[in-house]
Amino acid sequence: MKIFFQSEKFDSHALLKKFSDNNKKSGSIISFTGQVRPMRNKKKITSIDIELYKKMAYVQTKKIAKKIVKQKKINDFLIVHRYGRLYPEENIIFIAAASEHRAEGFFFTEEIILWFKKRITFWKKENFKRSSNWVESDSLNK
Repeated sequence: MKIFFQSEKFDSHALLKKFSDNNKKSGSIISFTGQVRPMRNKKKITSIDIELYKKMAYVQTKKIAKKIVKQKKINDFLIVHRYGRLYPEENIIFIAAASEHRAEGFFFTEEIILWFKKRITFWKKENFKRSSNWVESDSLNK
């Protein structure tokens, strides 16, 4: 059960392979990879900047993950989230959950991504060719 915040790129396929290899006794491995989108409202995104207070983000994520693990039978999980300057098509987040049944894994990944979209203390700025704007947490779901 691990949580990472990093500026470095990651390979979601390699992460999933290693996670699956470490959880062969689980009946279900569910994963989600989020990427930087190339457009918003018909405007081309050139990059995004994600800022966070790493220690607070870790504490917040650990707290919600622990709560979900208590509610559902999650055998293991891995969460990796990037920060810094990211470009279209680069991975932002990877979530994997190992559980006995798929419903628990889907629940875990959905709850974690919703937490990141609505509640965690992150600041995200989308950069366009001639402008940029900070994204409000409610609009992160779109």
